[in-house]
Amino acid sequence: MQLKKWLISAAIVFVMISLTGCAKNQQLSTSTPLPTSAQPMEGHPAEDSDTVGDKGSQQAVESKINDWLTKNYPGNWNVVGTALSKGNYIENGHYKLVDGIETLFQGTMGVSIFVGEERISSSVKKGSERVLKGFPTPEKVGEVLKSGKATSSLSSGYLKVYIPFQAGGKTVAVLTVSVPHQ
Repeated sequence: MQLKKWLISAAIVFVMISLTGCAKNQQLSTSTPLPTSAQPMEGHPAEDSDTVGDKGSQQAVESKINDWLTKNYPGNWNVVGTALSKGNYIENGHYKLVDGIETLFQGTMGVSIFVGEERISSSVKKGSERVLKGFPTPEKVGEVLKSGKATSSLSSGYLKVYIPFQAGGKTVAVLTVSVPHQ
């Protein structure tokens, strides 16, 4: 009985430390290797916050991303089914857009691209696998798809920016990025 109580207490402490590490963007030393980059899990406060973020910071993030995309991937956005392309480049299965954008912001919690309700690309990894399925689509993604306007939220020290990608006047995809907020 004493061993059972100890195991339950240890599990609770481990979960609490894990959650603290998520909020502070730290990694724990465990026998199971954690992902190499900071990983947002759906349900993390940065995903759920309804507070409006700093619009100046939002515009700076948007501008930096759009400048990088224009320089490195010329051409227009296009979606066929759930396949997202920019010019001649197709993101699905290649992850160059999300990985490149992640390098623009030190300490990011990750970059994802959604086509409709489907996460088609993510810099977030669990082990060596990309986190694409199994987590709900943030509600703000749907809002940005409908409105076609970028928005942001601020939570736990991170600014989560939602950027629409448009083709022919219609929003075809939404990029999300969580960057440390100063």
